[in-house]
Amino acid sequence: MDFTQYNDVVQQWIQQIMQNRETNAELTLKYANDIIEYGQKNDDCKLMGIGYYYSGEIYYGLNDGEHFFETMNKALSYLNQAEEWDLMTRCYNYMGIAALNRGNIPIALDYYLNGLNYCETYHFSNQSIVFNVNLGVLYYECGRYADAQETLEKAYDLMMKNPIREQYDTYMFCIYSNLARALAQQGKLDRVKEIIERVHKDHWDGGQVLDKVSFSCVEVLYYHRMGMEKERDEKSRLIMEMMPENLSVLDSFFDFYDCCRVLLEAGKDEAFGHIVDIMEPLVRNFNITNLQMKIISLKMKYYRKNEKNAEFLQAAGLYYELSELMEIETNQMISNVIALRRNLESARQARQKAEQEKVVLQKKSELDALTGMANRFRMNDYSDHVFAEAMADSIPLAVEILDIDYFKEYNDNYGHQQGDKCLEQIAAVIKQIAEENQIFCARYGGDEFGIIYKDVTREQIVAFAAELKRRVMSLQIEHRYSKALPVVTVSQGICWDIPRKGNKMWDFLHSADNMLYRVKKFSRNTYCVGDVKETDDMILGTLQ
Repeated sequence: MDFTQYNDVVQQWIQQIMQNRETNAELTLKYANDIIEYGQKNDDCKLMGIGYYYSGEIYYGLNDGEHFFETMNKALSYLNQAEEWDLMTRCYNYMGIAALNRGNIPIALDYYLNGLNYCETYHFSNQSIVFNVNLGVLYYECGRYADAQETLEKAYDLMMKNPIREQYDTYMFCIYSNLARALAQQGKLDRVKEIIERVHKDHWDGGQVLDKVSFSCVEVLYYHRMGMEKERDEKSRLIMEMMPENLSVLDSFFDFYDCCRVLLEAGKDEAFGHIVDIMEPLVRNFNITNLQMKIISLKMKYYRKNEKNAEFLQAAGLYYELSELMEIETNQMISNVIALRRNLESARQARQKAEQEKVVLQKKSELDALTGMANRFRMNDYSDHVFAEAMADSIPLAVEILDIDYFKEYNDNYGHQQGDKCLEQIAAVIKQIAEENQIFCARYGGDEFGIIYKDVTREQIVAFAAELKRRVMSLQIEHRYSKALPVVTVSQGICWDIPRKGNKMWDFLHSADNMLYRVKKFSRNTYCVGDVKETDDMILGTLQ
């Protein structure tokens, strides 16, 4: 993201955020608020979006759900107005994760799909990988294991085509862990085995402690399904040894949750209790109701299995209390989504209106007000484009410049109002021929007009020029002060050639202007056709 247009103070704030966002929440929030205030004073949507985004990022890390969703909603609205699509995708990713952790799968899905749409539209390959992984986790959580597999395999393919180099092994651990879980649930254990072998061979040494512990949870699931009790118990023991007490539980909760369900089913109470005892206070501290309920549900199954009725009833009571709280949180998330949709829709309508106004202004800036033809600026843009095409394809190009004979005398004697009417009539003839033959025309300035022909023969150019001359004369616009004929006529200079190396569009325009000069020097009411170098025999129209 480019900040060079901002002053040194703003750039310093941005730099401070980048340096402190992962280590100092308080300081990051301070500088983010400074940016928001500056953006508000200067009506700068980009700065406000950035400030709210990094504030939301901090609230996410602090698990401050209320401030997180409110802040990210504001970030999305301002970033949308500023067309900062990359940060918008990151907002959607954070909000999707937060919604999924809070047990609201439909809202999480909506966030993920919106974010993925921006990724695909603007080709954010790294973010596409992240979204597909997270979508795979979501599909897994709602039991759509085949969809989870498909989405995670897509993430893998994207990673192979354009790998994320930073923390590469961690990303591969994440993809493989979730893919293996989805395959295991479908009974595709041979493929799970292949993944386990590949991870140990290619990525194990490069993984972090949490990567290895989380993947070991997947291995516990595999060995349990295979009936390999010894290997399963060995992995369980390894998890207990490696599992840090301060682990980032939000990043791997579902891995540990699945592992606990397997251990409970296998009767491995010690390992089950060890993992739950580490996870429970962490989840409680994060204050995420859905995750707390999942931990309590595991404990309730354990109490029921071991006939601990008093403990079961106590846990059931807490579960009920949390379910009521979760309903409130869900309603709040729905309210946030509605507010966000309204804001984005308003921004979309505003952008659409602005784009429409821009198109109107652009058309006005490219059109001649009197004749409705393209103006000289539009002709210059078009001529550069068509010249490049003709050069690339080695096809003929012709440029015509024409003007009205003795038009100054016409204006002086008939008046400018009548002169404008004359210009409109001539323009109508030129536009009609242009439309009939799909060629470009423009008012070049004053009483001059320009026509550009692509991929036409010299004979066709002569025919067009003759027809234009004939139709102008057929208008029978009186001009008693013309030295050519007592009606309005035109003179035409045309350059026809195939662009060669070293040629520029200016060469064609200059040659056409020279052809027009020759017509006006020796006669009027006719046309002259020549090439860029003016060495070919020129074709001069017949006077009538």
